[in-house]
Amino acid sequence: MTVMERPEYSPDELRQKAERYCARAERCPMQVRQKLYQWGADSSLRDEIVAHLEAHHYLDTARFCRAYVHDHYFLNRWPVEKIRAGLYQLRLPNDEISEALRQLAESLAE
Repeated sequence: MTVMERPEYSPDELRQKAERYCARAERCPMQVRQKLYQWGADSSLRDEIVAHLEAHHYLDTARFCRAYVHDHYFLNRWPVEKIRAGLYQLRLPNDEISEALRQLAESLAE
């Protein structure tokens, strides 16, 4: 039995794959970096592609936080502390986590 080798992608192919990956669903930078690592991108190329995705609005951590909070609270019925822990685990900025949870609290108070 032969071991399948991972295909090698050019930097442009990796950028396009990452754009398609982000276009399918909201992603955070950590998820994209993990996927790029799986595709064989080195550290500097991962940083460059993530910066490109942020500049072209494929990645937006505040938007991701809001979507994560909404989906996990209303669809999965997670408690707020579990949502907060999940967002911290994804290494998102504390101020954006707090803002997304504040918006949830406001929507529940209405």
